Amino acid sequence: MSKSNVVILLLLRTLLVGAAGLALFSTAHAQGRIGVTQATQNKPMGQPPGGVDRVLRVGTDVQANEIISTAADDRAHLVFLDGTTLTVGPSSQLTIDKFVYDPTTQKGELAVNATKGVFRLIGGRISKTSAITVTTPAATMGIRGGMAAFSVATGGATITVSLFGVITVTAGGVTQTMTVPGLQVSTSTGGTPAAPTIVTQGSLSAALGALVGNSTATAATLTAIQTLVASNLGNPVTLQALIQAIIVANTATPITTTTTTTTLAVITVVENPNQTQASPN
Repeated sequence: MSKSNVVILLLLRTLLVGAAGLALFSTAHAQGRIGVTQATQNKPMGQPPGGVDRVLRVGTDVQANEIISTAADDRAHLVFLDGTTLTVGPSSQLTIDKFVYDPTTQKGELAVNATKGVFRLIGGRISKTSAITVTTPAATMGIRGGMAAFSVATGGATITVSLFGVITVTAGGVTQTMTVPGLQVSTSTGGTPAAPTIVTQGSLSAALGALVGNSTATAATLTAIQTLVASNLGNPVTLQALIQAIIVANTATPITTTTTTTTLAVITVVENPNQTQASPN
């Protein structure tokens, strides 16, 4: 074999090895991507495992085991690959403990650990077959096929508000279940969850206000939820009816969102169809 042919073969081999290495790196990197940042206010931060703090911008990938934190004027709206949406309010922190999703079967697991702040979660495809798990210092919540807002005080005390679906709150061996919107369960650190009560206007308004950052949108959303609670308490409430009421109430103050796609497999991350007004302003 001539010297030139040997050189060519060596070059080809180097290129192939390099390409294989890049492919493996890309696959490994892609496997860490579990969602995307869809909307933000100011400078919410994310810390991927083994990485440094970074500002979450619109379109920034969300990583498995990432810590999300916000300051007093920050908000972040995250969309996971199964369509689950999570709004992180100001002065909040959570860790994405686990995300597993098979787009073929549309089944998986999602678990987050919220240590402080205010949040809203709307379940995507995973929640249709498995409850999404939210752990706080005081309780463990399960969100199945629905929406919930929850706040975690500095000491860990947790208030969980049901906006739709089946919401469970467990602590100290006791579980409380909410199946109609407009109920809340309070859990003190080291205690057990109290029986569900009708959420008060002030607490729900404050929670929604912290999440959306707009008093007009908050008032419209609150009115829509209260109307549904008043007319349907104890009766089944369809998701379509709930969303339609909120859409109608917010037609005068639409909230603009940004739809972003990721390059992971063939999955497109879009705005959760169950949520119209959740992206922060």
